[in-house]
Amino acid sequence: MEISVAVKKAIRYNVVQSILKHYQCPDTCGAHCCSKGQIHFFEDEVKVLTILDQEKAGRITNKGLSAGLFQMNSPCSFLNANGRCGVYDNRPTVCGMYPFKVNTSGNSVGLQPCPIGFLIIRDFAEWIVESFSRSSVSDDEKARIKEEWEKNIASYEAELVDFHSRTVLKEMQIPFDELEMLSMFLSSKNAKNS
Repeated sequence: MEISVAVKKAIRYNVVQSILKHYQCPDTCGAHCCSKGQIHFFEDEVKVLTILDQEKAGRITNKGLSAGLFQMNSPCSFLNANGRCGVYDNRPTVCGMYPFKVNTSGNSVGLQPCPIGFLIIRDFAEWIVESFSRSSVSDDEKARIKEEWEKNIASYEAELVDFHSRTVLKEMQIPFDELEMLSMFLSSKNAKNS
């Protein structure tokens, strides 16, 4: 089994994709995820990209990294003239996950507050508040939870200002089981709105 396939299974890549299908990068997006940082690849992904464009793939290196792990410093050489991904259907796992990020906990993913990440965080908060509003907890507890999430949203919204130039972003950690519940909530919400 290729490493990217095994990793995708472990990090619930399909669940992330079922969440991301409800969002679209705005036209004003500067592709900061592709143009400002390091992009990591697995060896099997490098092989595919090399077949697609050997010259562009030449910027991918594995110097100083673990075996089977590669990186390209930004900007990504696969960005097209419009600043969008030129290999979107063959993009690496890390690109397909963004704004979600794999962390070392093994039981959750991080979510960065880029413009789409913020929308996901806002919908996640809506799901949490809505879930508690239907539960048997006291009205005071429901009000406390709602207020807490309103503060969280304001905090993440503040992260949006110049998020692309910050060296550290405040990430929301979402456990895998809640990720799956969020996916179901979004599908239900969008079905109601259709």
